[in-house]
Parts: sequence; C-alpha cells; structure tokens
Amino acid sequence: MGKQHPAPPNETIVESAIADPQRLDALRRTSLLDTPPQESFDRLTHLASKLTGAPVTFVSLVDQNRDFYISSYGFGEPLATVRQVEGRTFCHYALVAEDSLVLDDVTQIPVYRDVPTVESLGVRAYAGIPLVTEDGQVLGSFCAVDFKPKIWSEWDIDVLTELAHSAMREIELRKAIQESASTNLRLVEQMQKVAELNQQLEVLATTDSLTSLHNRHAFERSLSLELAIVKRRSTPLSLLTIDVDHFKRINDNYGHAGGDKVLQTIATLLTSCARNFDVVARIGGEEFAVILPDTVAANALAVAERMRASVENADWPDAPLTISLGTVTLLNSENASSLLARADKALYSAKQNGRNRVVQG
Repeated sequence: MGKQHPAPPNETIVESAIADPQRLDALRRTSLLDTPPQESFDRLTHLASKLTGAPVTFVSLVDQNRDFYISSYGFGEPLATVRQVEGRTFCHYALVAEDSLVLDDVTQIPVYRDVPTVESLGVRAYAGIPLVTEDGQVLGSFCAVDFKPKIWSEWDIDVLTELAHSAMREIELRKAIQESASTNLRLVEQMQKVAELNQQLEVLATTDSLTSLHNRHAFERSLSLELAIVKRRSTPLSLLTIDVDHFKRINDNYGHAGGDKVLQTIATLLTSCARNFDVVARIGGEEFAVILPDTVAANALAVAERMRASVENADWPDAPLTISLGTVTLLNSENASSLLARADKALYSAKQNGRNRVVQG
C-alpha cells in the first residue's frame, strides 16, 4: 500500500488531543485502564498478526501520561507484562489521523524517526487505526508494527480496520455494561455474538474446509511469522512439503468423494505425527506442508519418516496409499520463497525416485 504521511501533525495539535478533557473522560468511562489481559481482545490481536504477518500487534489506550495496552501480541519482556509505555509514541499521532496512520519505514520520516520506541524497541514500520467512539472521541488505536521496513497492503489495512471496529464494539459493550446493569443479559448476548463472529472470521480466513487444517493463506502467514521469530531469536526452522502418491488414480477409481475421504484421513495422520505448535496445512489439491519451528534437519527428517510410515501403514480399506515428502531446514538469510522452492525440489526428487520416500534438500 505504501501510504506514508510525509510529515507528522504539529506537536501542539498532538498534545491538545492527548490532554483533551472530553476524550480523557470518555477513556475513563470505558473502565478498561489497568485491567488484566482479556481473551476477547487477545483474540483480535492474535488474529491481526496472523492475517497481516506483523510480528507485533496491540490495542493501545492513550492516557494523559502513558499508553496502556489492553491487549498485545508478540512483545517481549518486560513490556509483555508491564503493558504500558510512557513518553511519545506513534499512537499519539494516530489520535489525529483521519482514518489510519500508515508508515512503511519510520526512519525515513522526520520527527517519526525520533519517536523513542524506534530506538528502544526497534520499530521500523507502523500501522495504526484510531479507536473512535460513537460521539467522535478517539480512545487510542489498533496497531501493528514490524521491526523491518514493510509495505502495508490494502488487505493489511482493511484487516486492521475491521478488527479495530470489532475492538470498539467490545469497548462500547463493556462500557454499556458498566453504565446499565439492567441490560446486562442482552449485552452479554451481543458480546457472545461478536465473539462468535470473530471466531467465524478466523476460521474462514485460516482453515481448509475439507481437512480442517490451515489453508494456503494461513500457511504463508504462519511461515512469514516464524521467519520473523527466527530472525529475532536465531532458532532453527524446518519445512516439509508432502504430496499424495498417484492421487489422480484414486480420484479416477473412487470419485472425488473417495478422494476427499483419503485427504481427510491423511490430514489426521499427519497431525497425529506433529507437535501441537507445528503448523500442518493443506496448500493445494493433494499437497500438504508442515512448518516445524525450533527443529534442526535431523529431527525434521525423523518427523517426515514418521509421517511417511504412518500413512503407508494405515488401515486403508482397498489398496495401500503412500506419500512422498521433501524436507529442508532454513539457511542463513533465506526467505520464504527460497525455503519453499527447495522443499518443492526435494519433494519432486522423492517422486521421481520411486515415491513413498523422504528426500532431504
């Protein structure tokens, strides 16, 4: 998207917005300052990170002398526990933005590059959507940051905008509960509907409808997020790509319904061989992929062999089925495209050399 503000607003305007008594009164009436983390908001920030690929997302309430995070995802300690920042922040500038504050590389813009979190946290890219009440008071912003320059796409901003609206609905509902006990039951039902809608949005955006695994979009987002974690923590990362052997023959013999049952069974077998934090995805018709965080090459090979054997030894009703797998481990400074290309090359080699085997790339 690349929508950068060429210059920040006048500091007097920003200070006036921060100290505005009506805005601060509206903020106080939310009763959300200094509250513990809450699942309804945490789901939104987690979903924002998944969908945009930003390593850090948060919901910030701008108080007079601090920013308080009612939810955050991806921050390290001590900020993850303290959940507040004092001094000038990008969220102060988002207070006076018309609809969003989108910065691809803050270090290239005067004043923005001097915001303290650029040095203290390493912030390089920022996108913030103002949280606006029904009567126009800006409470804070729904934000995403990256530690490297990032071209925010229209999709990214649309996602953040929708989730900011969901956050505001949560805020307004909570405020109404505080102010009107007589309508508690109706409002709780509305909150449940919001939570259900948020859950449906997450499922639709990240789940393959046939196998209930992660879909291609969720796989790509997860891989980008894991690569960002590797960059910060220098941990190993491995990737498996998987193809069902002779799947066309299965569809020809048993029809698409039979093929679908095979894919569902294989999805279950692959998941049973993975850890709960591994990402198992269906990325194409009969193609699967598995992201193995914190996994060295030898362990990735062991997982791949276990998956291959699990499928080969399964109790298939008619004829035995097998899979071919390619396994690779991240090289220094390698990107997602290169990693996936190497895995696909290893998978191709496995299929060319007889199928029902693992080739390590």
